[in-house]
Amino acid sequence: MSYCDGDLETLNQPPQALPYLRAWLSPADKPRNADLIFVLAGRVSRKEYGLELLRQGLAPRILFSVGRFEIRRFSKMALPVPLDLLKLAQELPPPQRHYFVFFCGQVVQVEHMPPRRFGTLTEIETLAGWLSKNSDVRSLLVVSTDTHLRRIRMCCRALLDSEVALTFLAAPSSQAEQADPTPAKRALFRAMKEELLELLKVSIYWILLRIR
Repeated sequence: MSYCDGDLETLNQPPQALPYLRAWLSPADKPRNADLIFVLAGRVSRKEYGLELLRQGLAPRILFSVGRFEIRRFSKMALPVPLDLLKLAQELPPPQRHYFVFFCGQVVQVEHMPPRRFGTLTEIETLAGWLSKNSDVRSLLVVSTDTHLRRIRMCCRALLDSEVALTFLAAPSSQAEQADPTPAKRALFRAMKEELLELLKVSIYWILLRIR
């Protein structure tokens, strides 16, 4: 699978139930060179896109956030270095299985990330700690689903060093997601539900970050 810089707004777009809301939730940037690619946990399309950006040479290093339900599939991906994360995860009970996995050349490092209630907030807090130990990273490509980018921007601006340059990228849909046989009306309803739920999450995160 390959991607071009100009494809972010047009490639594999999901149903547009509430187009203005979706556009507001999805403030994606254009890809550019950076020190590190950071891929949030979730859909496989995010990790596929992150790996493609790495292969294209946009950054020399990549850091994945991998949740408990992704571990088996992640271990089977075409990673820079083969990694049996499922074997490592056996040491912990399933609810505690969340990891940061870092690749740089032939180096791979795995760190446990204790899950908490607000997943994205916990990921960005953990990323902030990781960056404090890797101060040579001064620019990031942050990869997630398009409608999550507004909330992720809020977290990054509140929790990360303001001197780290951030670029937020929307991962195109994977082939499996494109092949979803859901009827059009049902797909539109599902998209509307997801967008309204994300708007609620943005409101909750705004309050949480203000309190912090």
